[in-house]
Amino acid sequence: MWTYKRVIFYTTSIFICVVVISFSYYVEIRYPKMRSHGLPIATDTITALDRRKFIISPYYEPRLGQSVRVIAILHVSVKELYCIFHCSSNQNVFVRAEIDLHSDRFGFPYGTADLLCSEPSGCHYTYISFSSTVTTNTSQRLLFEVRNRPPQPISSNFTVCISTLFGNYSNVLQVIQSIEMYKILGASRVTIYKTNCSQDVDKVLHHYIDEGTLEVVPWPIDHHLQTTTEWRYSEGLNAEIGYFGQTAALNDCLYRNMYKSKFVLLNDIDEIILPVKDWDWSSLMENLQNKHPDTSVFCIENHVFPNSVTISGFDLWSHVPGVNILRHSFREPIDWKFFNGRKMIVNPRDVFQTSIHSALKHNRNWVNLEPGMAITFHCRYKMRNITSEGLIPDDILRRYNMSLVPNVDKVIQRLFPQL
Repeated sequence: MWTYKRVIFYTTSIFICVVVISFSYYVEIRYPKMRSHGLPIATDTITALDRRKFIISPYYEPRLGQSVRVIAILHVSVKELYCIFHCSSNQNVFVRAEIDLHSDRFGFPYGTADLLCSEPSGCHYTYISFSSTVTTNTSQRLLFEVRNRPPQPISSNFTVCISTLFGNYSNVLQVIQSIEMYKILGASRVTIYKTNCSQDVDKVLHHYIDEGTLEVVPWPIDHHLQTTTEWRYSEGLNAEIGYFGQTAALNDCLYRNMYKSKFVLLNDIDEIILPVKDWDWSSLMENLQNKHPDTSVFCIENHVFPNSVTISGFDLWSHVPGVNILRHSFREPIDWKFFNGRKMIVNPRDVFQTSIHSALKHNRNWVNLEPGMAITFHCRYKMRNITSEGLIPDDILRRYNMSLVPNVDKVIQRLFPQL
């Protein structure tokens, strides 16, 4: 016969079991274990080993023998680091990393670095970890899965790498227009590194994730280092790394897509690499490869279309925050006294290191494209103090109106219907 106390006892026992099982499931999902080693697997994009060393991700590197290349952010003082290969035989093999701090640190104390570690012979592994010294103590260490191992067949022609969205980025309309233009031009995939953005931009990003067009990589660099929008360090600047770790994000994106995409485009969200003679990137690259058969890095001249100078027409989507790039058809003339930050289309399998405006280490040749082949359409505030009369009319983007306008309108009607 059931008594009140027995009912309370069994109810309490069932409740405790449910809580324990649920907690165990949460721990297993949030902190997965490698059964053979029992160490947690790193899940964050940026993982601090300590205050001077940050791991982004390890990638298999078959171009330099059998080795692993680790994209990292390091303090300039770091001179020694070890990769620990966790072999399937339960053996841990320590390999001293060759540290290659990229040459474009721009004076900041932290910069993008490659850690190159040769595979130990006879070691079958999936994960590695890291140590500052040769030691057998592996407690409290995180495992990092080595990506691109083995390399997979190419699945797309063009991927756009964009870094980074920060400062609560809120230019909703230009984000939609840019991504729709990338799709028209031939992008199968867009990868965006996000530090933070507005709720409306986040809504747009989730739409393209659900569509299968977009991969958003969390980039919480500001949780680890003092950062800045300045690209070069100057005395008194309270920052440890430049421009939200942009070069580290670009290098990670390059390797993330190395064996997925035939070509990778490296540019910002307010930039679109536009063919001039051709209609899309496929026809452009076919012509360029015929003209430059031994070239793997194509640098495209930057042309600023000031968003402060507006033309009539295309007064659409006024209820959506952001810049309407269709209303900006005047560009600044090139002044060769000033640096022109070109953006790139690259064959990722021929590139070892990239910066923002050039590839630092690569196989084969590179070429600066003449503006008659392609330009970087850069819709932003004025770069120089030029009067409206000094700007050059250029309606290159309007060639795509018939496709761009209805595509953008479809997204806006779904996400931001006018009340």
